[in-house]
Amino acid sequence: MSVPGTRPRIVLTHPLLPEVVRDELEPHAEVRVARSRAALLRELPRADGLITLLSDRVDEALLARAPRLRALANYAVGFDNIDLEACHRRGIRVANTPGVLDRSTAELTLTLLLACARRVPEGEATCRADRFAGWAPDHLLGLELKGRRALIVGPGRIGTETGRLFRAIGLRVETLGRNASATEIRRKLAHAQILSLHCPLTPSTRHWLNAERLALLPADAIVLNTTRGPVVDERALVNALRNRTIFAAGLDVFEREPRIPAALRRLPNCVLLPHVGSATREARNAMARLAIRGVLGLLGGKRIPNEVRFRA
Repeated sequence: MSVPGTRPRIVLTHPLLPEVVRDELEPHAEVRVARSRAALLRELPRADGLITLLSDRVDEALLARAPRLRALANYAVGFDNIDLEACHRRGIRVANTPGVLDRSTAELTLTLLLACARRVPEGEATCRADRFAGWAPDHLLGLELKGRRALIVGPGRIGTETGRLFRAIGLRVETLGRNASATEIRRKLAHAQILSLHCPLTPSTRHWLNAERLALLPADAIVLNTTRGPVVDERALVNALRNRTIFAAGLDVFEREPRIPAALRRLPNCVLLPHVGSATREARNAMARLAIRGVLGLLGGKRIPNEVRFRA
C-alpha cells in the first residue's frame, strides 16, 4: 500500500494525450508510462493505479505482479479485456469511459454505411490507379438508402445514437436487444437490409453473426461492425461477401486485431477501417479525462458513475 499523504503511482500503458495527462493527472500522481509488456511488468509492483487500453489483457497473471494495485481505468467503453472477477477478488476497482464516444462511433458507423452503399473505396481506387475511363450508366452502381430497413443489434448508448443518425437519412430502424428470442432474431434478420452491430463482446455474443444468421439476411444487406471483431464469424462473412449473398460489409474491428485476414482485404465489397470508431479529437480527449478522473476517484475511495462492477 502507498504511504498516507504521498501521491499515488499510476502506470499508463500508453501516453494517451500528453497535454491531458499533464493537466489532469500529473498534479495529483506520480506518473509512469510503460510502452511495452516488459516495461509494464517492471512497473506493476509499485503501481497504485493503472490506465489500460482495450488491447491490454488484464488477467490473473498480470494482477499477481501488482500487489499494491487498487484502481484500474480502461480507456474504452468495452471491458472484455479485463478479468473483472480477478479484480474483484483482489479488491481492485475498475472504471471505463462510457458516454463520451457515442457520437463519434455512431458517425463512423454512418460513414461505413455510406461508403458501402455507394462503393466509395472501389471508386477511389479507380481514380488513384488512373483507371477512370469516363462516365457510364452502369458504372459502380450502388444502393439508395432512404426507406431501407436497418436493424440495430445492441441498443445501448452507441446503438441508440447510431439509430438517430440512421433515421435522419430516412432509414426505418428496428432494434434487437439481449433478451430477444430465436424467433424474433430470425424474423428481424430476414428483413434487415442494414445490420449494425453494437452489442458488447461476451461469451454469448462471440460469433453472434455466424453463417446461419448471415444466410437469413436479404441479398442486398449491408453488415456493419463497430463494436468488437469477435462478434462476427469472419470466415462466414468472407463466404457471404465472396458469394454475393449479401451486398457489402463495413468493418472497423476484427477478430484478431491488428491482423486483418487476407481474404477480407481482397474483397472489393468490404470496407475496412483500422478501429477508429472513437478517433476524433473531441472523443479521445474526453476519454482521457474520464479515465484519469476515474482512476483518481477510485483511488480516493469515491463513488463514480463510470465504475464497472463485477456481477457473478
